Amino acid sequence: MQVNITARHLKLTDAIDSYVRKKVLKFDKLYDGDDVYSHVILSVEKNRQITEIVFHIGKISFRAKDQSKDLYASIDLASDKLEKQLKKHKEISKDHRKKPSKEYTTLEEVFSYDVMDDSRTKIAEIKRFDLKPVSLEEAIDQMDNLGYRVYMFKDGQKDKICVLYRNDSGSIVLLEPNEKM
Repeated sequence: MQVNITARHLKLTDAIDSYVRKKVLKFDKLYDGDDVYSHVILSVEKNRQITEIVFHIGKISFRAKDQSKDLYASIDLASDKLEKQLKKHKEISKDHRKKPSKEYTTLEEVFSYDVMDDSRTKIAEIKRFDLKPVSLEEAIDQMDNLGYRVYMFKDGQKDKICVLYRNDSGSIVLLEPNEKM
């Protein structure tokens, strides 16, 4: 594995160089290959010692940055953060490779908590409510007052079931069915 070290506003001594290489080369046991390399940036700003480690595995990059009053401490903190990221990525990729596909025959098998391992497909709870006709403004007010991210309502003017949701930018999106079916 190739390790590049950049020092900004400090002199890169042999001791610092060997310490950084020792810390970064331990990730070699997690990921090894021709397309694995890392870039370590050591810098000093006022009394802060900053370490940033960028680790590349093919087209995927991981970045960890930390600061401390001691350069060696910041190297340790950044390498610990990076190690957590790399281990998590390794576990996720290992899980995705080994999952066998399973065919479900009945609806009970699909929604059984014993069958499903992935928490994204489990139904955590079921909420039932009465759909009273309300205006769009009232529905938005109710959604905001209740603190919901998604809100279903019956539009009083169009007599349709609609859904409101707040997207990542904070805007409200209205979903309504087409007239033609």
